[in-house]
Amino acid sequence: MRVIRRNVQKLILMGSVASMFLLLYVLNSEQEDVDKSLKIEIIERSIRSMMNQGECRQPHLPLDNPEIMKFYKLVEKINCGSKPDWVMCEKSICFVKPEISAIHGDITCSYTDIIRKSDYTARFGRTVRIKEPYVLQNSDFVRVACHATSGERWFGMAYGIRDTVQRPPAPNLAPNLAVLPPEVVAQAQQQLQDLPTTPFYNVLMFGFDSLSRNAFMRKLPRSYAYLTQQLGAIVLQGYNIVGDGTPQALVPLLTGHTELELPETRKRVSGSGSVDAYPMIWRDFARLGYLTSFNEDLPYVGTFTYRMNGFDSQPVDHYLRTFYMQASNMLSGSAPNCVGNQPDHLVMLDYTKNFMMKYRDSPRFVFSFHGGLSHDSINLVGAADDDVHDWLVSLKEKSLLDDTILIFMADHGNRFAEVRATLQGKQEERLPFFSFAFPESFKKRFPQEYNNFLANEHHLSTPFDVHATLKHLIHLQTSGLYELTPDNNYDNLSNDIKTAPVQPRDIHISEQARGRAISLFERIPNNRSCADAYIEPHWCACLNWLPLTLNDTRYAGIIFKAASSIVDTINAATVERRQLCAPLQLVQVNWALRLQPHKELLEFKTNIDRDGFLADLSGHTVVHEEFYQLQLVTQPGQALYEASVAHNLHTFNVTTKLTDISRVNQYGTQAKCIYERDPELRKFCYCRE
Repeated sequence: MRVIRRNVQKLILMGSVASMFLLLYVLNSEQEDVDKSLKIEIIERSIRSMMNQGECRQPHLPLDNPEIMKFYKLVEKINCGSKPDWVMCEKSICFVKPEISAIHGDITCSYTDIIRKSDYTARFGRTVRIKEPYVLQNSDFVRVACHATSGERWFGMAYGIRDTVQRPPAPNLAPNLAVLPPEVVAQAQQQLQDLPTTPFYNVLMFGFDSLSRNAFMRKLPRSYAYLTQQLGAIVLQGYNIVGDGTPQALVPLLTGHTELELPETRKRVSGSGSVDAYPMIWRDFARLGYLTSFNEDLPYVGTFTYRMNGFDSQPVDHYLRTFYMQASNMLSGSAPNCVGNQPDHLVMLDYTKNFMMKYRDSPRFVFSFHGGLSHDSINLVGAADDDVHDWLVSLKEKSLLDDTILIFMADHGNRFAEVRATLQGKQEERLPFFSFAFPESFKKRFPQEYNNFLANEHHLSTPFDVHATLKHLIHLQTSGLYELTPDNNYDNLSNDIKTAPVQPRDIHISEQARGRAISLFERIPNNRSCADAYIEPHWCACLNWLPLTLNDTRYAGIIFKAASSIVDTINAATVERRQLCAPLQLVQVNWALRLQPHKELLEFKTNIDRDGFLADLSGHTVVHEEFYQLQLVTQPGQALYEASVAHNLHTFNVTTKLTDISRVNQYGTQAKCIYERDPELRKFCYCRE
């Protein structure tokens, strides 16, 4: 680390503050009168920059880098106490565990349904007092109070899959052989024999918060080995985030859009609506007769409920949020990472498996996302390795994966732990774990699509591409048989696929954004760039960043100028909350990087052959803008930030977008005064009191 000297600072800063003020306001103002389209244009200008062009080259990130491994430690299993829960549910039947009855004798329990009213409230149903098993009908969740003839008592909660969700009829997609041309009847009959036991493939997505591809291998080695060796999972080596935090990872994945492109849903914006307006992918599956489930823990910082208004209507058939909301009140005395006497992650694993078992005869879409173990720690998720491994084995042994596409993933790498302060940790944040495992029947039914997927394993991919892949899966399953003709079979059906999402009403995207999504069932070009994939330079892991020596006189001036821009940008964002948030000051710069364009990019002039196979590298591209990345410390609070800064080589101005600033260490209680008032400022605000 090196402190930039103050006498140099003042001279450089004076010339740039005035010219930067207006641009800082436009870039960082969160007032409702700033048009979203202007923010999108600023982002897209960054995406289009010359520095962001050129073939993506993934960085070499050693799994056993000593600089990284010194932060990894072994952890013990989650300890939720020695007293087991008395009641459990299988599918819709809740009952006292046999081993509990064997110890305590006759047991009578009172069951009270917990029924969702909104994403933030619930009501209680009528209490039923019985000795027999209880059947879930009005809710998946129930409050339970039991007493035994021995005098012992138990209070807790139980969860299952209720009986009253209407199963939609499975559509009949079999072709009418009588009207097919004779030359394709035999082919259709063979393909009918190869169909899975259900008309559609189930989609089971399970994710962990803040887990890079490397971190997954380090902390979940048994699970990783089973996924890749026994289930044949394909791990996307080039999967790159497109923004900061969980919403910017999951919103594009689930909707195909960025948050800026979607209707306004932020709590603090007057007149904003609910997240019901988002075109969630599970709706597309539900229209085909799928049963649906979406599950998150950490209800007070949920993806769609922390900054956003949440859902008015329950978004899916089975929704675990209600359970976690009530558990935080009813079982508030639970040990860390526990719900009563059960580890939190086991609740989600079990609920997800229960959902899959309940509807064996119907197609299912489920997305379960767990953050409690991994959001704030790089090590604690290791406590779940054996449980995740055993869960995967159980799914396999119960034949729940026979007709299921299993997607095991993360939203991004770790953002806050000490490892994130290293250069490799910075890169790993941008490269989360993402994998697909396909059943054998899919590989046979769609061989071309599967081979394309295999070919894309090492290519640059994004959440937009995963969304396009899920859309493509729907298209494959709904257009294959009944459109079968001699010129349209499963092998060439994808030639006519349009992977750009159909735009819902009132959602508009730019021309630049329209080509950003490529289904992984189609070939992704080898030379795809971050600009092509709609990734800003700040988030692109495959650019050529050159480390700078802080005391090098060639760079000391621009480093300080860039650092000042970052601090000014943060202070401009909090200025309207100045009575709560103290202004920040630069303490030191830890490191600085300059984006160095690939040599071939600057030298490329044109193709010298008609087919584009050979390149003329005699060009001399003029660069008008440079990009820098810095890590710096501010006071008060010793906040650790990383940010990208653009340096205009004509005007010599430097600019920083608020969305390009990452808080690397945890803010904890430093921002407690702003949590409710303006949660989007929590990583920038140091409370005065």
